[in-house]
Amino acid sequence: MTVDLKHIGKFINGDWVVEDLTLTVNSGECLAILGPSGCGKSTTLRLVAGLEQTDSGQIFINNREVTNVAPADRRIGMVFQSYALFPHLSVSSNLKLGLKIRGKSAKEQVKKVSYILSIMQIEHLAERLPSELSGGQRQRVALARALIRDPDVYLLDEPMSNLDAQLREELRPELKRLILDRDQPVLYVTHDQYEAMAIADRIALLNKGKLQQIGTPEDLYKNPKTIFAAGFIGRPQINFLPEINGMIKAIRPENIIFKSEGLACKIQSREWLGTHQLLYLESNLGALRILLNSETSIPERAFISWNKSDEHIFSSKDGRRIIF
Repeated sequence: MTVDLKHIGKFINGDWVVEDLTLTVNSGECLAILGPSGCGKSTTLRLVAGLEQTDSGQIFINNREVTNVAPADRRIGMVFQSYALFPHLSVSSNLKLGLKIRGKSAKEQVKKVSYILSIMQIEHLAERLPSELSGGQRQRVALARALIRDPDVYLLDEPMSNLDAQLREELRPELKRLILDRDQPVLYVTHDQYEAMAIADRIALLNKGKLQQIGTPEDLYKNPKTIFAAGFIGRPQINFLPEINGMIKAIRPENIIFKSEGLACKIQSREWLGTHQLLYLESNLGALRILLNSETSIPERAFISWNKSDEHIFSSKDGRRIIF
């Protein structure tokens, strides 16, 4: 099973919200669509789901063109940011509703709901209303509703953005166990790069509706193809150096080291990050960030350096990476 987007586009209010986007999600693969607010990631998911119509291009699910197929006939399981549970129905009734619409018998409904509640470990919540559930419990019900459809593809739109950081961290292994480790392709929309890098097999990075780069989390971090990719991926953010001869150099904070001589810097401030410490420096090249082991001692007179092989060089004209 695969999802194939071929040159799809969406035009809204005089602008391309999604422009000429081509990508493939393979069977058993999780592809995260990552980018800032307004980059077109949720619109892309809605186009795949059929909730919005494309203005160009084609969409295929499992080698079947679904560009103009109704959402109900695309065999998708979708999890929304808002959970989208019916407030007047119990958990079990929320799960049964889709089965009932698809003509499943009452016996089949009870059997399948019981099974899904069991694997989600929420049997004790079966008769509760959504208003009686915590955020994490509502998220599990939303995931259960996607699972119960047994779809050809899963579409997850910021499914954990309403949860606090600790609960998101707790639910990630559950999400991988229940959905991401299955045979179906998964499209996972998020603005959180940590989430994308922790969950996804590959990441499609969007900006202003255009695909900036697609690859593994490691590839995007180590080999950014554009200035945008270099600046968006990685925290603390990469250091950009002043333009020289139409080129911009960038260096990751963890690749900068203290030396007995080199670029003289003044330490402006320091942040304690547990196992690491982040220093903000001022130099003749401008403000810089350096990430060090928490046990590293800070010299009174700071000189820094880095290996040329760790530099990323970009064209200041089009923002593309320059490879020598």
